[in-house]
Amino acid sequence: MPTPPAPSVGRIVHYVSHGTPPREDGSQAFPQACRAAIVTEVDATDPTQVGLHVFNPTGDFLHPLAAGGSCYHEGGETPGADDCPNTDQHGQPFRYCGCGWAEAALRGGTWHWPERV
Repeated sequence: MPTPPAPSVGRIVHYVSHGTPPREDGSQAFPQACRAAIVTEVDATDPTQVGLHVFNPTGDFLHPLAAGGSCYHEGGETPGADDCPNTDQHGQPFRYCGCGWAEAALRGGTWHWPERV
């Protein structure tokens, strides 16, 4: 896989919203979702950490570096321990394993490059 480009001010990226906590029935008022965002600043020492202007259907959200910014996350699978005795069970039906494996998913509060279609 090619190395993704470095972020720069003005670039369009996707921000992954956190979503609201699940209700007792498992539903959410606002589920986790990708939102359009524009990079407003880039950390000089860590270019994966950026400030964003996020565009939500219900209003804009500013996420500056001074407030912690947003870090890059490509959503890849988290590998588990090499000696895991249950690798055949990864993803069937579990999303996580005691060895540290976790299925591919985008974390809330992070950014990634839009998928090319």
